[in-house]
Amino acid sequence: MESEVEPKLNKLEEPRKIEQTTKEKRKSLLTWIFTTVALCVAILLCSRFVVQPRYVMGDSMQNTFHNNDFVIIWKLNYQPQHGDVVITNNRNALQIDLIKRVIAVGGDHVIISNGAVTLNGKKLHEVYIKEQKWSGNNVDLVVPKGDVFLMGDNRNNSSDSRIIGPVPNSDISGKVSVRLFPFSQFRTF
Repeated sequence: MESEVEPKLNKLEEPRKIEQTTKEKRKSLLTWIFTTVALCVAILLCSRFVVQPRYVMGDSMQNTFHNNDFVIIWKLNYQPQHGDVVITNNRNALQIDLIKRVIAVGGDHVIISNGAVTLNGKKLHEVYIKEQKWSGNNVDLVVPKGDVFLMGDNRNNSSDSRIIGPVPNSDISGKVSVRLFPFSQFRTF
C-alpha cells in the first residue's frame, strides 16, 4: 500500500516543483535586471563625477601627449596644482576643450619673456617642453584667485593662457591621471 501512496504524492509535488522553478527563474531574471541597471547607474555617476575618458586633440602638448592619445581624467574634488596636466571644457575664447599644463594658480605672479617663464620670482626649469627655444606673447600678471594660467608643452604650437588669459577653475574638467593608449606609452600622471 505504501507504494501506491508514493506515486500520488510525487504527482502532487510535481506542479509545486515546476511552480518553484518558475519563481526561481523570475527571481534570477529580476536579480540580473536589477544588477545591470545598478551597474549602468554606477558607471554613469562615476563618469559624471569621478573619472572620465577623453581623447587628446591636437599637438599643443607634444612631447608629453600626442594627437589621439586616449587618457582618463580625475574629476572628484580636483583642485589644480602647479605642473598638473588638465583638460578644460569649451567655455573659453577658443570654444574648444583644451589639454594644457598648469603653470600658475590663483595669487601667483607669472612673467613670460624671451622664451622663459618666471613664477613668483623664480625661473621655471621645464624639462617637459618640446623645444627649449620658443616664442610667443610676453605676459606679466598676477593670476586672479579661482583661476589658473595654462600653457601647452609645445610652446611654439599652443593656444593657451598667453592668448586666452587665465582660465577659471570651474572650467577645468579634471586632471589627466592615466594615458591608456597607445598601449606602448601607458603611464600614470
